Amino acid sequence: MTRALAVIVLVLIASPSRADDRVRIPDACRELADRAGLPLTLTRSEAARAVAYLALMNSRDSAVLRCRQAMARG
Repeated sequence: MTRALAVIVLVLIASPSRADDRVRIPDACRELADRAGLPLTLTRSEAARAVAYLALMNSRDSAVLRCRQAMARG
């Protein structure tokens, strides 16, 4: 799981970034986004930070597990 998250971060960082290029938060991650006060779309750099933070979050939280599974599928 950690390897998949690291790959996602690297892909997001390596992709060319534009100011208007935004990434939509998966539906399974909405609860976590609401808790953190994040909008439903993020810039690529914000998404990379969010994915890195997700890797550090407590695995006992069911919302974290749902979000990680959605990221692994996507």
